[in-house]
Amino acid sequence: MFSLLMASFLFFTVEASAQARTRVRFPAGTHGTSVKGTVRGYEYRDYVVGASAGQKMIVTITASAMATVFTVLGPDGTNLDEGSETDSFSGELPSKGDYVVRVMMMRSQARRKGSVSNYTLKITIK
Repeated sequence: MFSLLMASFLFFTVEASAQARTRVRFPAGTHGTSVKGTVRGYEYRDYVVGASAGQKMIVTITASAMATVFTVLGPDGTNLDEGSETDSFSGELPSKGDYVVRVMMMRSQARRKGSVSNYTLKITIK
């Protein structure tokens, strides 16, 4: 029984660590940057951006698979774009803290065998 529990724990630990989390830093004197990445299947990539209340965040994505989208999560985990998975976002930030831009493929694309998308994510904060 113990070995079955340990095997289950290790399986879920490996699954959880497969997702990537990257801190985004803007070059000195700029208000934004672009990052390139790849998602496969149901993977997602998180990009963490620090910002202050009242600043405006603009995010766009271009990708090799049309069904590549993102969502923006606030410092408290709330979805700023009301749950939508989108290819563009523009909005005033409600509080100071770390915001997460989560890139993924829509289920209709992600479920296809060998599904891969290369993307460029552009993030601007003013």
